[in-house]
Amino acid sequence: MKKNIIMLFFFTSILTGCGSSVNNERLLSLNPGEDISGAENGSLFSIRNIQSGFMITNILDQQGREQSGWELIQQETPIEVLATTPGGWIQFRDPITRQCLNAINGVALTKGTCDLKNRESLFVLIPSTTGAVQIQSVNSKTCVIDQDNTDHFLFGRCVADIQNPQQVVHEKNLWMLNPPVTASSMAPINI
Repeated sequence: MKKNIIMLFFFTSILTGCGSSVNNERLLSLNPGEDISGAENGSLFSIRNIQSGFMITNILDQQGREQSGWELIQQETPIEVLATTPGGWIQFRDPITRQCLNAINGVALTKGTCDLKNRESLFVLIPSTTGAVQIQSVNSKTCVIDQDNTDHFLFGRCVADIQNPQQVVHEKNLWMLNPPVTASSMAPINI
């Protein structure tokens, strides 16, 4: 009996030691300015409006499929901003050209510099109860909204009232971060 307990303790120690060994893999950390796109298998995103389905496109091929999605990059956010927007500031970056999505004067979206000084490339994601988000420009304090029947986007008032969390947000204000639009293929059939 005593021998069995000693053997059980010995094997448990070995298994526990093997399971807790430190490896040299890079662990996820959200340091300011650090690229977090590689955190989940090199995840890239497409940004799609839930009303129209139109995308804030990055680089498309001739069939309209994205050749590259957007990387999501967390940026250093002042403490006073974190009090009202706990998610902080983010950038959407093209992994190929290294350019960021910019909100030019709260009027138009374009790709441009990722320079933090002008704040045109900084956004805040305002969550909703649906899983979709509003995308607010830090520079203009307005949100990207869908314009009916066109793939051009406008900026308008964000619907984010802390005093009234049940306020309805119109679909044109809501965006989903989805996997990039790519060609689908059939899975191989192995029996």
